[in-house]
Amino acid sequence: MTESLNRKLVQLRDELNLLPEATEPPSTTLHIIRNNQQEQDWQRLFFHYLSPKESHGLGHTLLEHILSALSDRDDLGFTFSRFDLAEIQNEQEVQIPNGRRPDAVTWASEDWFICWELKIDASEGEDQTQDYADADEFQSIDLAKDDVPADDHYYIYLAPDEADPPDSDAFVPVSWEWIASELQSFLSESHGEYPARTTTQLDTFIGTIRSELTMTDYQENQQEKVELYLDYYDEILDVQRAFEEQWEEFINTWGNKLAQTLDTATISDDSAVPDEYVSIELTMEDDETRLWTLRQGHANWGWMFPRQWWTKLDENQPIFDNESPMARVGFLHQPGRNREDALRDHELMFYLRNAPTANDDFHEGFHTRFNNDSNISDELPPKTTRPELEQNVLKSSYEINSNHRDDFFESYIAALARAIDEHIVSNPELVNEIDKIYQQTIEEDTQF
Repeated sequence: MTESLNRKLVQLRDELNLLPEATEPPSTTLHIIRNNQQEQDWQRLFFHYLSPKESHGLGHTLLEHILSALSDRDDLGFTFSRFDLAEIQNEQEVQIPNGRRPDAVTWASEDWFICWELKIDASEGEDQTQDYADADEFQSIDLAKDDVPADDHYYIYLAPDEADPPDSDAFVPVSWEWIASELQSFLSESHGEYPARTTTQLDTFIGTIRSELTMTDYQENQQEKVELYLDYYDEILDVQRAFEEQWEEFINTWGNKLAQTLDTATISDDSAVPDEYVSIELTMEDDETRLWTLRQGHANWGWMFPRQWWTKLDENQPIFDNESPMARVGFLHQPGRNREDALRDHELMFYLRNAPTANDDFHEGFHTRFNNDSNISDELPPKTTRPELEQNVLKSSYEINSNHRDDFFESYIAALARAIDEHIVSNPELVNEIDKIYQQTIEEDTQF
C-alpha cells in the first residue's frame, strides 16, 4: 500500500470515528405501508381530524386548537370566533372555474375562508397558487369570494421549511413541523379525554411528519458518511478492487493454503481428483492416515471430505462432483455466503453437511441416525452445536484473529485449520462415528 493511500485511509477512519453514534429510528405506520410521502394520504389524515363530523371522537376540539394557533401567528392576520365553530366546514379537492383544485378549503359561512395548498416533496404546478388566489369562486362548494369580506380571505401554503415559496404572495407559508408541534401540544393537553385509538393515530401521524421532513441524528450521520464516501471515492475504490482481486484468488487457492498450514497434511498427487481441487493425506491423532479432498474454487461450497464420504451409490465408487445417485457428507465452510460474518464479525462458520442433493433415502436416513446418535454429543468440540437439522447437522464458529487487512486471509486459514484440528485431526472418534453412520445408512437405507 502506498504511503499516500495509507495516509488518506487513516484520515477517513479518523473522520468516521468523529461522527456520533446514531441508530435508525423505528419506521412509522405510513412508512411501512409505503404511503409516507403521499400528499393525498397526509391531506386526508390531517383534515379527517379537523372535521367534526368524522368518527374520531374529537368533536370540534382539534379544529379549534389549530384555528386558535393560526390566529396567534403574526404572518397570517387570521381571526375567528369560537361561537362560530358549529358553522365551520372543511372540504377537500375544491374545484375553481379553470378546473384546478386547491387541496382544501375551510370556511365559516360567508364570514371567512382559508384556502390550503399542501406540499411534501412534489413541486408546485405552474402558476398553481396564483390561480387559486385569482379565482372568483370555489364553485364545487358554492362559495363566491365576493360574498366574503376581502380582509377575511386567507391562503396557507403548508410545506416543509425548505420548500420553494408559492408563486402567489397571497399564500402564507406554514411548515409541517409547526403543524406537528401543534398536534403534539393538543395531545399533551388532552389528558386522556379522547379515544385511545384516535390519540395513538395522531401520535403516529406526528412521528411520520417528523421522521420524513426533519433530519434526524441518524439521517445527518448517514449524510456525513455519504459525503466522506464521495470525498474518498478514489481511495475506497482502489482498496476495494485490491481486496476483491485477493478474495477471488483466495476462493481458488484456500485448499492449497490450508494443506500447507496443517502439520499432519501432505498434498497428494492424485489423478482421480479434479485439477482445481486439492487432495491431501491427513493423519489423525490415532495415526490413521486417510485421503481427503479440499474442494476449492466454489465460493459458497468449500467442501472438505474423506474419499469414503462422497459415493456414487450404483457403482459404489468415490465421486468429486454431483453424480446421481449419490451419498454426500462432509465438513464445509462457505466463504461467499458467510462473507459478512468473516469480514465484519471476524467469524468463520464451519459445518458438517448432509447434502440435500444426495439420494433421498440416504439423505433422510443419515440425518435421522446422526441426530439420534447419543455418542455424537460426547465427541463434539466445546463450541460445536447440534442443530438437529436435515442438512447442516453440526455447526460451529471460530474467531478470525485479524487486526489488519494485510493478514485477513492468513487468519481465515488459521481459523479453518483450528476447526479441522478439533473436528478431525484431534478427534478421530468423531470421524469414526460419522463413518459408522454413513456406512450403516448406505447398507440399510439404499437399494443398489
